[in-house]
Amino acid sequence: MKTGTMLKLLFVEDDPSTVEEVLELVRREQDLVPEVCGFEEAQESILESLPDIVVIDLLAAIDEPEGLKTRDFVWKTQFCPIVVYSARPDLHEDDEEYGSHPFVKSVQKGRGSPKKVLHALREFRPHVDALKKTKRHIIQSFSLAMRDVAPDAFKVHTNANRRKETILRAGRRRLAALMDNFPDGDAVLVSWEQYLCPPVSSDPETGDVLCCAVGCNDAPDSFRIVLTPSCDMVAADGRAAKTESVLVAKCCSMRSGLERTSLKGMLAATGRDKQRKLRDRLKTTLLSRGSLDGLVPVPALPGRIPTMMANLRNLQLIPIENIGKPGEAKEFIRVASIDSPFREALSWAYLQVSGRPGLPERDLDSWSREILESLQEGADQEAQ
Repeated sequence: MKTGTMLKLLFVEDDPSTVEEVLELVRREQDLVPEVCGFEEAQESILESLPDIVVIDLLAAIDEPEGLKTRDFVWKTQFCPIVVYSARPDLHEDDEEYGSHPFVKSVQKGRGSPKKVLHALREFRPHVDALKKTKRHIIQSFSLAMRDVAPDAFKVHTNANRRKETILRAGRRRLAALMDNFPDGDAVLVSWEQYLCPPVSSDPETGDVLCCAVGCNDAPDSFRIVLTPSCDMVAADGRAAKTESVLVAKCCSMRSGLERTSLKGMLAATGRDKQRKLRDRLKTTLLSRGSLDGLVPVPALPGRIPTMMANLRNLQLIPIENIGKPGEAKEFIRVASIDSPFREALSWAYLQVSGRPGLPERDLDSWSREILESLQEGADQEAQ
């Protein structure tokens, strides 16, 4: 492993002798600092040392899967990449939440397993480095945010407690804005990065992607996009939401949606040149504008959301009480939230559809000639 930022490793093992061979390999690496603790003190050690990677055995000497408690604690309290190093990694692999997660790797103890653990640590290295860099940036940004908001808070509040609360609230909001400008070089957002998945807020928000709880799969017509303003759906501190029903746009397949747009005539195009023209038209109309003829493209999030379109003219009212989180017995489940500024683009697209007044047929040919004539008259006057 290349020398770089020092990484702190915590081995959770009731019998340190069983990981001695792994520790010997790890200590040869110049940028890995290992520590070993038992199951009983694991949680305290995690909170005190804040390890970058945790290597967990599952079985205690009495063959009880004590390590599962540590795994759950890391997952819910102080998350970092996890290597399950056990004679029985299958005890946790059947859990879908853990078994398929890219930051949780399993290595079965046995011949050659120490090298596999080291390989897993190396695979985590770039992600841990990025995580450490981001943490440093967040801490620095929050301190600067509080620096910038403190003068106004001191001017407004003489009460120390209210002043402190204001600085923290305003600091968090400023931090969120600063994070939108986090430097990422020349990177360009891929389409699914507009999602917050799972949703962050406890209440539904404008731009939430909903899916029918029954038969929720990759079928676009199972999905809905929330259009109701977020402020009307807040039910915090015992308050009831301002609305009993949520307005949503029904979704359809990409082909079905495009057949309702001005690009319909290009869908049957075959051949490389015609396909390229369709792709270019998609980029310059639907994708760059964010909507076309009342249809909004919704990018795929593999395993969660299919490629589809939201039809802003095909609407539905859903009782707010029928919307819930995964695992709740609700008709619709919140899969993801569309983040800002894409959420605002969705609202603007809907406003253009719903707020556009109906206009009678007009003689646009004569009107366009009138405009051209006025332009020519202006040019003639300037020439004189």
